[in-house]
Amino acid sequence: MLQRQTVVHGQVFRKAMKGNVMTNDSIKIGISFSSEMIRLIEVERWNGKLNLTNALQIALPKSFDPLTIGDVKSIPLISDTIDKACEHLNPQIKTAKICIDRKLALKKTFAVDKGLLENEIRQHIEWELEQLLIAPRDEYNVGFEQIIFPKLKNDVVVFAAIRKAIVQYLRDIFAKSRFQLDSVDLDVFASLRTLAYAYPDKLRGITALIEFLASGIGITILYDGKYALSSEMPSVINEKKYQHLSTPELASAVRTELNKLLEHLKENLDISPLNRILVAGENADKSLVAELNQQNPEAVVAMVEPFQNAHRQLNIESQKLIDEHGECFVACFGMVL
Repeated sequence: MLQRQTVVHGQVFRKAMKGNVMTNDSIKIGISFSSEMIRLIEVERWNGKLNLTNALQIALPKSFDPLTIGDVKSIPLISDTIDKACEHLNPQIKTAKICIDRKLALKKTFAVDKGLLENEIRQHIEWELEQLLIAPRDEYNVGFEQIIFPKLKNDVVVFAAIRKAIVQYLRDIFAKSRFQLDSVDLDVFASLRTLAYAYPDKLRGITALIEFLASGIGITILYDGKYALSSEMPSVINEKKYQHLSTPELASAVRTELNKLLEHLKENLDISPLNRILVAGENADKSLVAELNQQNPEAVVAMVEPFQNAHRQLNIESQKLIDEHGECFVACFGMVL
């Protein structure tokens, strides 16, 4: 069954996979799984304000990727790793909100006419799924969101399909940990919630979020703060891991992909030009920001500062992690927003 979402900044799976779990809404943790690393953010809400209380970065004992997901021997190893790293977190926290790498899902975006009926959207998505899925339809959870752009000639629909086996694997991991699994989302949508929180008045026009991740490079285009289009570049570019390219080579490859997305937007939504580029991810650095700025003079280019509007009450280790690598926590922060 297709699950429809109506949240502006995207959470295609959070509702579709949410469990029946009692939660303490004042204290939350968000966790992002990449192939080799877990990142975790703990927050508390005091009088309606967000207080950042912990940040952790944990190396996984086993890779979390399509080749290893389902390996039952890895479940207790990952569970124990999470529990040991979280020993000093607030004991009131019983649940965790998780996001996983976007490449673990099949995802597609398409423009639709204004006023298109919901059943017509669902029929089109099911047709797309017939072309995309490599396993039976009932092996997938599918969520979709229709994004309304009042000023544009078309609206946008994005849908994503994730294997139920991946969600079950996460449930099995957390069944053996101190936390219950509350909800699951893709990192791409979690990151957009962080941008909405960190830049509430600065996302007018076209913004590109470029995330340099272990699995590759994700480019997400927003229009007036709403999801409009995205793509994923591979981890290998010109027969090299992208981390081994020179900074100018990498920035040029990103610029080429970005231009393709902008052309698509101009054709389907009749919008241009690019106003802002925000950079994030574990392989982003200041030299890359500078090179992207040089190659994209029409746009403001900056590293994402996800916590600029949050109060901080951190220990020395967490403060150092946030100060030096805050751009790595964009997705997991989005899971507590």
